[in-house]
Amino acid sequence: MDRKISTEFAKQRRNKKIIKIVMSVVVSITIFIVIINLTKPSINLEDVKISTATRDNLSVSITARGKVIPFYQEVITSPISSKIVNVLKKAGDKVSIGDPILELDLESFSAEVMEQNEELQLKRLKLEQFKVATISGLNETQLQINIDSMKLQRMAVQQINEKYLDSIGASTSDKVKQIELDYKIQMMQFKQFKEKYLNQKKNSEIEIKSMELDYKTAVNNTSLLNKKMQEAYIRSTSTATLTWVNDEIGANISVGANLAIISDLEKYKIEGSLSDSYSDKISSGDKVAIKLVGETISGVVGNVSPSVSEGAIKFNVSINNSSHSKLRSGLKVDLYIINSVKDNVLCIDNYSYYVGAGEYDLWVVNGNKILKRKVNLGESSYDKVEVISGLEEGEQVIISDMSKFNDRNEITLK
Repeated sequence: MDRKISTEFAKQRRNKKIIKIVMSVVVSITIFIVIINLTKPSINLEDVKISTATRDNLSVSITARGKVIPFYQEVITSPISSKIVNVLKKAGDKVSIGDPILELDLESFSAEVMEQNEELQLKRLKLEQFKVATISGLNETQLQINIDSMKLQRMAVQQINEKYLDSIGASTSDKVKQIELDYKIQMMQFKQFKEKYLNQKKNSEIEIKSMELDYKTAVNNTSLLNKKMQEAYIRSTSTATLTWVNDEIGANISVGANLAIISDLEKYKIEGSLSDSYSDKISSGDKVAIKLVGETISGVVGNVSPSVSEGAIKFNVSINNSSHSKLRSGLKVDLYIINSVKDNVLCIDNYSYYVGAGEYDLWVVNGNKILKRKVNLGESSYDKVEVISGLEEGEQVIISDMSKFNDRNEITLK
């Protein structure tokens, strides 16, 4: 027979059910909160790069690319067509002034130089011989002119005497006329001979000048050949490092072919290039910040090419510390050319996020949250970026890559 459940027992059973239901709800809510927290994006500030907006003077710069090259570098080329018969130095060797680097086959060229020197000597002898013969001939002609002049003077005296004798009846008029005619003929011959002498002298001077010019040209050509002969002994022109050498023994080479490169690897400079759209913002003397690995050094813009090649302007940079330990030939570097300064500008650190003036979505630290915000950025230096609007002084902003949170507007700090 069933017993009636007491009120107290029924109450206890009801309380137990309520407690179980409440516990189930609490556990469910707890699990839901945990799941939400696990799926909600969050970051640790130690894992990102933070910049604080501060006021500072901004050295406005434009960015360019550059390549480190030796301060002094010379390409040695072949002065003649020949072939390599011996290699005396290898790439990387230290060389001093006058050290032989290569040997070329000079047999045929030496014969050509010898022949040219002999021809030069022959031209010199011919010129001297012609000068002697010309002077001798002119002297003989001048002597004959002097003799003819004296003959004329004598005939003039005879003419006067004959006229006198004719006046006193000691001569005849026919004889006087004959003497006068002979004198006129002799005078005409004298003038003709004198004129011939002057023409001969003038022609001789012209011919001597022509021969002298020909000889001078031969001297220059011979000097050039002798100079090429000396240059054909391939030697170092300075104390430096041999950075490259054509070591193909037996290879035929043409005039102007590269044979070796010597470089001063103790000092460096930079070859830079810049988009031609910035042609009005670069000039000789501009200060330059040179970005090396973990360090920035300074320099000055030197020559700026007046021409544009493939949309770029070429220029060089003199490095203040041209012997810096981190400089290496061929090293690619970022250059920041400073062309103006802005005072008391709100700035944040320059980093990979910055690609030029404009509006950016940046993440700003706000308590235990990080909020996405529109920030308008302006000009930059090599280490700072101008903030035009969107940030206040003292606010912190994340400047490292946050692209994985592009679909979010808020992130929680761990």
